[in-house]
Amino acid sequence: MASSSPLSVIIPVWNQWNLTKACLESLRQHTPGNFYEVIVTDNGSDDETVSQLESLGTTLFGAKFKRIRLESNLGFGPACNLGAEAASGEKLLFLNNDTLLTNGWLAPLMKSFDEDPRLGAVGPLLLYPDSDRVQHAGIAFTPALRTQHLYANFPASHPVVQVRRNLQAITGACLMLPRKLFMACGGFYKGYKNGSEDLELCSRIRELGKRLTCIPQSKVYHLESQTPGRGDDDDLNAALLNERCKGCFGPDMHKYAARDGYRFAITPWLESYVTLPDEREAELNERLKNGFDAGVCWQSLQEEPLWQTGYVLLASYLEQSGMFVEASGVCLLQTYFFPMLPHYRQLASTAAMAGNADLAEQAIAKVEHIDSLLEDVGALTKKAAGLANWARKAGESDLQNMYEGWLRDLGLL
Repeated sequence: MASSSPLSVIIPVWNQWNLTKACLESLRQHTPGNFYEVIVTDNGSDDETVSQLESLGTTLFGAKFKRIRLESNLGFGPACNLGAEAASGEKLLFLNNDTLLTNGWLAPLMKSFDEDPRLGAVGPLLLYPDSDRVQHAGIAFTPALRTQHLYANFPASHPVVQVRRNLQAITGACLMLPRKLFMACGGFYKGYKNGSEDLELCSRIRELGKRLTCIPQSKVYHLESQTPGRGDDDDLNAALLNERCKGCFGPDMHKYAARDGYRFAITPWLESYVTLPDEREAELNERLKNGFDAGVCWQSLQEEPLWQTGYVLLASYLEQSGMFVEASGVCLLQTYFFPMLPHYRQLASTAAMAGNADLAEQAIAKVEHIDSLLEDVGALTKKAAGLANWARKAGESDLQNMYEGWLRDLGLL
């Protein structure tokens, strides 16, 4: 092993040379100095990565660059493990090649370990590059134990995004931890297929009494899921995670919502979402009592992204003004925060008028999927009863009332 460095940046890649090139260039641009090494594990690429990676890496990082060439695609976890074995850094940073670094991204991550000796792993605030909205501020779990990115699509500057929380999990797209801890956890379990490896690693870190958090002062852009086939094995990965880490994770999305002054709710097909208390919704509606102003409405939606009435009014105004592209963007945000059938139908219509056939088709597919869920009342009833029973045993009275209310509306209680 080479002489020790404070940090080893490990980037697993498979084709997508343009992404890798941009990632490496942004890393060099926004991380001055030669105190860190860069290790790219090439998972058997057959594009320009083969001929261009070594030259670019050496140009950017000199002797601090190392390429590991694999003859076949072993997947994310094994590629990261090989990078870690070759690393000399006291800390490891696993970094997806579909990320772009920003000024000052590294110092807050490194500093956080000095501030909290119990800290096991950290990640930055990941943002969508075209909007500066949140892509990842930590992973949360619904009562059905589905994973959600905490406050995804909130503006990056929103106060709830800036809170530093102890989390059950953070994404492996940009994850920093001490090398010794990574090895003590056994690295990424190789049985997964490009998904859930990071969740198991987070559970192992927590088992060792260490904390996980997102550092909002560190910002990194993430294009998200750019590798072809990403997500194809999600069901198999989820089953393996449940087998290996059963009981390691618990519902917490509703707890974050309550702490941050929001309300937890469910759709008729039991999809959960976070919304405003009625009094806060009414307070925002008061801002428009003297007439609608699109600018005021949009600004209010930046301050409070969960204002339902604001999306309805703004989308309607934009459509009436013939601004269908802008209206479809508002409708898309609306469906993300409030996954309701009328909103998906409106998105399909508005996107079609905007000439965005792909988005319209996605919205129609969502409507069809929801319709199929609603047709199977028995499955929904069983799920609601199970969740209500869990909530009762867990002492989660608000959740118990919510699911029992769903059953009561069907005349089943």
